[in-house]
Amino acid sequence: MESLNTIKLADELTIKQDDILADTAKLNADAIYQLIDELKVLKHPIQEYFEMSQDEYYSSESDHQLTLLDMNNKLVDLHDRILTNHVDGYVDKDEINLTYNHENPYEDGMYDKETDFHVLAYSLKVISAVMAVAPQKLTEIISKDAVLSLGLAVYALKHNA
Repeated sequence: MESLNTIKLADELTIKQDDILADTAKLNADAIYQLIDELKVLKHPIQEYFEMSQDEYYSSESDHQLTLLDMNNKLVDLHDRILTNHVDGYVDKDEINLTYNHENPYEDGMYDKETDFHVLAYSLKVISAVMAVAPQKLTEIISKDAVLSLGLAVYALKHNA
């Protein structure tokens, strides 16, 4: 997906944030899943990961950013998220760095939609910034677990509403 489409999607999410969180507007999960797949960071389409066990993902593809506590559980049961929160570096020197935070939308035992929404919208803005200046570098520098977190956030927003 082009950088402009990613920026547009991130901006649309930000504009609709209050309505999506209030359940008066729907999250376009299919468009976001498509965007995740078009990044070509993960080995499989994002929706194939939801029923995968944490152990299967950890041993086959994870870059070990996520905190996996029950390896027998499915990935959709995972509470940890990796928020892509910052990009810096020098494009002309081919040095681009991303930084990450852990987020937990179930921190208080109840699901907090705003946390997952923040993971999704903010990460997409950072990803689109990288795509704008160095699209060929994105697949080399972004964490697979951060990309998986986008899908997990969308899934939870869609199913926990």
